Amino acid sequence: MARLREVHAYLVHARRAELLPYAAAGTLLLVSIFLLGEEAHRHIGALEAWVTGMGSWGTLVFVMSYSVLCSLFVPDVLLGLVAGAVFGLLPGLCAVFVGTLAGSALQYALSRHLLKPRIDRFLASRPALESIQHAVLGQEFRLQILIRLTPINRAMTSYVLGAAGVGFVRFMMACVAALPYLCIEVYAGYAGKHLALASGTTGGAWLHHDLLTLGGLGVAIVLMFFIARTARRAIEAASAEATAALAPTDGETTKH
Repeated sequence: MARLREVHAYLVHARRAELLPYAAAGTLLLVSIFLLGEEAHRHIGALEAWVTGMGSWGTLVFVMSYSVLCSLFVPDVLLGLVAGAVFGLLPGLCAVFVGTLAGSALQYALSRHLLKPRIDRFLASRPALESIQHAVLGQEFRLQILIRLTPINRAMTSYVLGAAGVGFVRFMMACVAALPYLCIEVYAGYAGKHLALASGTTGGAWLHHDLLTLGGLGVAIVLMFFIARTARRAIEAASAEATAALAPTDGETTKH
């Protein structure tokens, strides 16, 4: 029971911690729109022109940078905003999705072949994460998908799952479950770019249309909140089952 409370506390704390980059990104977006206006759009345009000038290499450089920076725990939400603003909605989503898969594969390889002893020591001091790791080994694919639907840092998730020894194919397939978060991040950057441009126009005719844009983004975020909460409860239940399965063994050991 104590271990289950630790899992619950960790997931709640992780949710709050991972919401901070979203809050920071949202604040930055609003500041860019209402204070900088056309100036923000001018800087974005310059970055967009630079990337476009590189041709297909620009997308490749972004994908490689995304995979490396995320592996170093740079907030991926910020990179998603940049992708949406620079590449546009669909191309930006494709770039971020490929970058996420490449980064996850890199993190898996590092955790299996280079960082496993260090990760194991890290988990030993965090029983909640260790319980989640054991639960994943019992319900490997289903739980991996649920974990990807929570706001737990994606790189941290990949490192922990890779060190647990999950199969690579299922590991990569479960990464697709992060797609709703990627859509929100890229769409926010895409919408922010157009709102920054519109805010510089004369009059307030732009306001109604772009309030609908922000409203749609807000609905998507609320929806993801409920999905994440459902996934969190399922992870807690699976962790409780894993802990209960180990309990008889512990009791037998005590008797002997």
